[in-house]
Amino acid sequence: MAYLEDILIAIGLFFMPFVMVIFIAWFRSKTRSKRNQLQADLMAKALEHGQTLSEHLFDEPKRQRNPLNIGVVCIAVGIGIALFLGLLMNSIPSDEVPQVWTIGIIPFLVGVGFLIIHFIEKKKPTDENAK
Repeated sequence: MAYLEDILIAIGLFFMPFVMVIFIAWFRSKTRSKRNQLQADLMAKALEHGQTLSEHLFDEPKRQRNPLNIGVVCIAVGIGIALFLGLLMNSIPSDEVPQVWTIGIIPFLVGVGFLIIHFIEKKKPTDENAK
């Protein structure tokens, strides 16, 4: 009976990422649909009352990615992956366990790269500051 439970758990763990992606796509679609409906209602009410709306009223603000934030997140993810895999491999009794914890070095070094970019851009004077 324990064998069947292990198989069911393994199948559930295998499909969980796919279910999560589908859920995220559904949720994002639902929120966009609701936002679009609210915008259409606002436009209809404005037209009913004879008001004009600005062309750029519904434009999305452009988000600038901050290399510092991305770098810190990547470093944290890299450390988390390395610690998780290191602890997982320590629980397996074997002398020939591969050093899979080193996979965490990849996002860690990407984060270090973003931190370097942040500090290089910070030292560069922008056109607004130079004037």
